[in-house]
Amino acid sequence: MAGLMIIPTHTSTFAQSSQSTDLVHSKYTVVKTNRSERFDLPYTAANNDRTHPIVYTLAKPIFESWILNIQNNLSYAYRQDAKVVIKLQEPKPSEKFIEIAMYGDSANKRFWAAVNTKEAGYVRVYDNYKNGVAGWSTRDPIIIGYDSNSGLTINSGTKVLVDQLSVNGFALGSIAVYGKDDVSSPINTYTGDLSFEVLYGNPSDSPIYYLPLGMVIAVGGVLGWFLVFKRRESIAS
Repeated sequence: MAGLMIIPTHTSTFAQSSQSTDLVHSKYTVVKTNRSERFDLPYTAANNDRTHPIVYTLAKPIFESWILNIQNNLSYAYRQDAKVVIKLQEPKPSEKFIEIAMYGDSANKRFWAAVNTKEAGYVRVYDNYKNGVAGWSTRDPIIIGYDSNSGLTINSGTKVLVDQLSVNGFALGSIAVYGKDDVSSPINTYTGDLSFEVLYGNPSDSPIYYLPLGMVIAVGGVLGWFLVFKRRESIAS
């Protein structure tokens, strides 16, 4: 497959933020192509606290259009507040970010999403806590997508929760993962992992560009992966 590059475990670096300094926290295998980046994190990522998340920084910030597929295979502690938080960040010094949280069975798989912008501050744009509806799927990926024309869309794996929300631009620079509100909080997860795959590319070159982002996300990440995969095949041939 043209453009496929597998980075061995000893060369792929994740950083743990400590105050203003990024320190090497651990190392995992990353798979990159010219249209995607994929990596997995163990359950221990959800046991980091908010001031010391595990942070994966993309090689280059992604502008225009991107889709992030997240497969949650975590086993949660039997508490209603056991959770994992995933934070999509713009490159510094921007304070803009997109944040989602996924809770365990004890909280009926609660799912919330929030956006932080300079103009509006921190806004919770979705939370299924009040209506009691199960929030996310263990079978299908959670999908977050952004397009410069149609905005932000979030799919919980069961349905579209946020549809084409305007956030006045978003350049995906890094993905942070944590779960604890502070260092002394109990652990959130005890086994499993999280899988991430970011799909992107020049919008004028990618087949995703010719479908509305909301449609791609509504159908699911498999379609997005299939379109990109077919594009790679045509490049290779």
